[in-house]
Amino acid sequence: MNILAIGAHPDDIELGCGGLLIKAARQGQDVFMYTLTRGAASGDPEQRTNELVQSAKFIGAKALWIDNFEDTKLNASNSELINHIEFFINKADPDVIVTHSLGDVHHDHRAVASSTIEAGRFIPNIMSYEIPLTKDFKPQVFYDISDVVDDKVELIKIFWSQQSKLYLKANAIKGLAEYRALQSRLNTSINYVEAFEVMKLCFGKEFKLWKVPNDRIPKITSAPTRPKEIIELI
Repeated sequence: MNILAIGAHPDDIELGCGGLLIKAARQGQDVFMYTLTRGAASGDPEQRTNELVQSAKFIGAKALWIDNFEDTKLNASNSELINHIEFFINKADPDVIVTHSLGDVHHDHRAVASSTIEAGRFIPNIMSYEIPLTKDFKPQVFYDISDVVDDKVELIKIFWSQQSKLYLKANAIKGLAEYRALQSRLNTSINYVEAFEVMKLCFGKEFKLWKVPNDRIPKITSAPTRPKEIIELI
């Protein structure tokens, strides 16, 4: 299975679905990561980019792409943003996309979520993750990360330039995962989960997640052949 995780800033993906990605990579699934900005509004972009590279290595991602959109300036009506996301969707050929929630409190996050829906209109399975600051999140999918919750904490520690933020602390990460486990009503056997909202979910004949073959997905001829200033780790 190919899993593409999309985030607006360094540490968004890791906070939202780091546990899922760690487990997926360890089970032999192909994990791809795409981050739109380098987090200049909250620190040194070079340092934050280096932290992001280290996190992708920790996860075991097959590829990491780091774009160079301006932090806090993402706009869902920007066709360039949509085209860039679509470009990397085509590169990853994902079975599942995970990205921000449409109702997230941060406007960059909402812009990425909305743009991903349009860019991924031919992808049958798209889910939204939450971070500790996400409000009005309505979980519909629960994924057990009990066996890797401590690994997720270590993953977040890679972003040491952001450690003054309370929502990156171990108790915030574990507290949210434990709370969602209680909501799942499976907490007799599951202690920590990552929760997701469903944007789109399709099943095939065998009741498995459905995927449109890549060669059947229309390509936009006006889309960039390769966005500029991309950092690529494979």
